[in-house]
Amino acid sequence: MKIAYFTDTFSPQINGVTNTLNQLSRYLSQRDIDHIFFAPDYDAADEPQDTAVLRFKGIRPVIYPECRLVFPPYGKILEALHDFRPDLIHVVTELGIGYSGLKAARELGIPLVMSYHTNYDKYLDFYNLGYLSRPIWAYVRWFHNFAALNLCPSVSTAAELDRRGFKNLDIWTRGIDMQRFSPEHRSPAVRHEIGGAGKTVFLYVGRIAREKGLDVLAESIGIVNASHRDDGIFVFTGDGPYLDALKAMEIPNAVFTGPQTGRKLAQIYASGDVFVFPSGSETFGNVLLEAMASGLPGICVDAGGVTDFTEHGKNAYVCKYNDPGALAEAMTAMLDQNLRNKIRAGALETARARDWDTIFDRLVAGYENALGKNHPARRLAV
Repeated sequence: MKIAYFTDTFSPQINGVTNTLNQLSRYLSQRDIDHIFFAPDYDAADEPQDTAVLRFKGIRPVIYPECRLVFPPYGKILEALHDFRPDLIHVVTELGIGYSGLKAARELGIPLVMSYHTNYDKYLDFYNLGYLSRPIWAYVRWFHNFAALNLCPSVSTAAELDRRGFKNLDIWTRGIDMQRFSPEHRSPAVRHEIGGAGKTVFLYVGRIAREKGLDVLAESIGIVNASHRDDGIFVFTGDGPYLDALKAMEIPNAVFTGPQTGRKLAQIYASGDVFVFPSGSETFGNVLLEAMASGLPGICVDAGGVTDFTEHGKNAYVCKYNDPGALAEAMTAMLDQNLRNKIRAGALETARARDWDTIFDRLVAGYENALGKNHPARRLAV
């Protein structure tokens, strides 16, 4: 089997999609499955030089400058596909590069699989663009309904797409690398560096943006600090458009590490005490699973893709979405080490059950199914 992937986000950009694609490329290479990625060029010094990636230059969107908006030369796309001769095209995103993949698959008669990763409508309101929700949903539904198989990262996402008229839905969940993220990476030096000695370290990792619920988290920290300021610190690891506003709040016990990767990121995870993830806009929530694998009990909300793998009191503390009081109550409760230890055990058990290779085995079986038959439209039973 030879597979061509079309994605508008790729390494070295850091997000859940790029992490998944990196793991997928490793899996395919180990099994001698030929593949190529059509992806953006980020002009970055640490950009991987890989012959299995064909990159295209683009522009930086104002809203999300970490991304690249790319409209690749279609002739070059066709030339590369002619040389590679894929059996299947997997379109990962719906923008310029993804659209080129859709167009080529239809024009060349190549079987087409797509995956859905971003809840666009849940992001629009945070940027005063809610009026675009209807046309964006119409476009994304039109786009995805050309696929023989539409893969969703969580049951909640699949149910939403099914309600909106998307066809051929199935689940492609996410896994975790238990060697990369592990309690064994806990570092006293890192705890000292972030000021965590003698305190409960509450950690957030991810894009620093309002749609991640960080405005709610900031308000909740104020509530907690009114009675427990000396008991905890709040560490933010990442970058994004809300960072300056968050720093301007001058939260007295907040620490900003900037974006981190590799071993340092693994150490920051494992050196925390509680992971706080207030986002309700996730299609899955990879960072929460990374925290679980690192031995952190997590606080999350009752919305979005995290609901697929969290259970209150067993592997996470689940509170009401967009409720500063509920989030503050959860953080205050997690100052109790006995409660943290109980939830930590369940979190580690959840992470250990999510092996990447098993998940990708199922993905390849889905590819083979899409290649082997017409894959008629069906509604997802949820």
